[in-house]
Amino acid sequence: MADKNKRYFFAVGQKSFEAGASANHFSTVVPIADANGEIIDDRPAEFPNRGRAWWMLRGEARVTHAPPGCLIMSGIEDAVDISSSPDKDIYQLLQPTLPGPKDLIEILTPGAEVTDPNALLDGFRMRCDHEPTRHVLVRIGDYLYGPLKVELGRPENDRLIEAEIRFSKPVAPHIVYRIAASEAEGRPGHIRHKVVVQRDASKPNDQSGHTVRYEAITGALYEDLREGAQEIDLVSLQDAVRQVSRDFLSRKERREFLEQLGRFAEDGQSSSTVIARVQSFLGEQRQELDALDQIFDAVLSDEGFKPRIDKAVAAEVEKRVDAQAAQIDARAKERIKDLSTQLENLRADYAAEKEKFDSEKARRHKALDEELAAKKKAAEQELKAKREELSQQEELISRRLEAVAERLSSDRTGVLNDFLAIEPLLRRLGLGGAPKSDAASEQASAAGLSAPALNLPDFSPSETDRAPISEEAFFERFVSHVGECGFIFDREDLLAFHLSAKERSPVILGGVSGSGKSSLPVLYSEALAGEEADRNYLAVDVNPSWTSPADLLGYTDALEHRFIPAASGMLNQMILASHAREALGASAHVFAVCLEEMNLAQPEHYLADIIQAISRAPGSQFVSVFDPSAVREDDPFRPYARLELSPNLIFFGTVNFDETTRPLSMRLLDRCNLIEFAADERLPVLGMTAQTGTRVVEGPAVLQADRDRWTRSTSVPARAIEILGEIQPELSVLGCGLTHRRQTSICRFIANAPADLCTFDQALDMQLRQRILPQMRGLYRHGALDALGRLAEKLERVSDVPRALRLLARLEADARASDDMFIGEE
Repeated sequence: MADKNKRYFFAVGQKSFEAGASANHFSTVVPIADANGEIIDDRPAEFPNRGRAWWMLRGEARVTHAPPGCLIMSGIEDAVDISSSPDKDIYQLLQPTLPGPKDLIEILTPGAEVTDPNALLDGFRMRCDHEPTRHVLVRIGDYLYGPLKVELGRPENDRLIEAEIRFSKPVAPHIVYRIAASEAEGRPGHIRHKVVVQRDASKPNDQSGHTVRYEAITGALYEDLREGAQEIDLVSLQDAVRQVSRDFLSRKERREFLEQLGRFAEDGQSSSTVIARVQSFLGEQRQELDALDQIFDAVLSDEGFKPRIDKAVAAEVEKRVDAQAAQIDARAKERIKDLSTQLENLRADYAAEKEKFDSEKARRHKALDEELAAKKKAAEQELKAKREELSQQEELISRRLEAVAERLSSDRTGVLNDFLAIEPLLRRLGLGGAPKSDAASEQASAAGLSAPALNLPDFSPSETDRAPISEEAFFERFVSHVGECGFIFDREDLLAFHLSAKERSPVILGGVSGSGKSSLPVLYSEALAGEEADRNYLAVDVNPSWTSPADLLGYTDALEHRFIPAASGMLNQMILASHAREALGASAHVFAVCLEEMNLAQPEHYLADIIQAISRAPGSQFVSVFDPSAVREDDPFRPYARLELSPNLIFFGTVNFDETTRPLSMRLLDRCNLIEFAADERLPVLGMTAQTGTRVVEGPAVLQADRDRWTRSTSVPARAIEILGEIQPELSVLGCGLTHRRQTSICRFIANAPADLCTFDQALDMQLRQRILPQMRGLYRHGALDALGRLAEKLERVSDVPRALRLLARLEADARASDDMFIGEE
């Protein structure tokens, strides 16, 4: 007798039929083997009385989904209607399923005409005596190939017992293997059996039997066989053509593929199997195309065929549309069901997390209340102790004051003389109290010790409205002004300078002395000013002795209690820009400051406060110039003790790369755009009259409102994020890994580069040279040169950045030419 604790492989014995008042569908199944592959030879003995079992089909699992001969897998239970009649079976199925690759894989033999397993994927079709499992092994010669996916030649609702099938490659994680057939035969789990099924027992005139032959292996045996099997890659003609196309053809050449494929196939880098398949495909296609051309010519020349062709095309289109609509609707319903389940799970998770959060919140509130009570008690005790100590000190001071009062009453003149003698010393030491604007201060001012005057112009808004200036128009004005003044710069360098200047970060111009670095900020300020007489430009010569912000901005005179601005004029220019911004808002003019040869001294020292302010977000960029309590209340600079970096103030700087200067730190480079003017091997071609200030630029002045419009884009370029993420590992090895600040600045620069002035790749090229490559350090370290090479390869593959690649090549050449580099690589 069969074991009800086991699962068996059954063949569907007949088409389903209706029975009973409820019109249920029933069928019978023939047992083949158990789940371990042990064949059931004596079926009547194990499955009385007819060697079969009952199957009541439910839901969609009707005969259209399991035609006679189809294999299913199921457990068994006692039949509901157990009878002693020899026509009644004593077992019925429990939840049958179609066997998968882990349960059972059938072995199919297509015939001697197939000798190449690749031919199975080229539209090959074969007729089977039954509908096989969805994944099969195919016997060709002495080997089994698979698993291959079986595709039926008819729709799901119109299947035949003797199905016509075709093969395709299985999807991942399945891998196609080449298994010796002799390894499977005769082993436990190898099934070779035949049964007779009925086409439709419910029809009196259709009682003919149909013999079905099975060969299969269990999933366990398949797992053992593929351990020593060879993995193979089957290639269909379509895949072969695609692979050869990728090897040889560009986008333009692919249009001419059929004409040129024969010439390219012999020279390709593809495998011999692929080349052979392509050559075979070409021969067949040429013959078929010749025959089809004759047929098409005859059909098209006959006007009687045109209505039939149109009707056939319309019918096929309608058929395909209906099929696609049904598939889309089914997928949509399944997706909605999955999303509904996910939503319910998320709601349950949310409720659990909320309960957990509320519990933790109550616990922490209780702990905080207890901690607050303990701290309050400790503070009260400390306050009590302080009060006692203060009472003791008051008592001590009171006794000392009594002694002083007694001495003052006995020797008043002596006490006053002692105080007058030490009063100047106390005032110089800052012990004389806060400075006051009294009569003595006014006398000191009259004596020539007054604070420097601060005369701010009266910025009044313009009464005439003017049209806004586009960024493209201003850049062309700037380029024309540079040329008219006799200077020759590369247009791309001028564009990089302009795009950097409109960002709220300093622009540093580097290179050898005499390359025109100092003139470029002046020319740019003249272009900004237009026809305005005042360029609002300040040049500051950096002194090598500068060591603190006081050298650049100014210092506080502790004796006179006033602020002395530095001779550089930097603070006055910052105040002017801030005052114009406050008075005119977005209509304020643009101011500029250029620190000439800024690396003669250490920029991180004298620019410390400004560098820290630049690092903050707009609206929080304040510089603490001095302590306002250290100066008199009438000091003109006191309102500007804490000064905001106004957005209408541009910071420029020039640096010389020679032995007299200091290298720029990573901290400074992380906040700046560094534009390096490389020395040209040719002599510069400049006119004898090349100088600034000789021409008046036509057109109105550029206002801050114009610059605000030029930098409004906040969208992050997705391609920039992708490229920066791909080169980040190499940058980290080279000591210049991207920080959040630098990545944000690069993306903002690219996003605000107008498409009419430069492409995405040009903007990326500029930022690579200005913000990333200048920070490379330690090229002598192990692995640095390899990282440099990988970086160049990645950039060349994903973008068009020729100038950055040339700079990388120069860095690599310089590194290899250094003796220190070779020592480091060893």
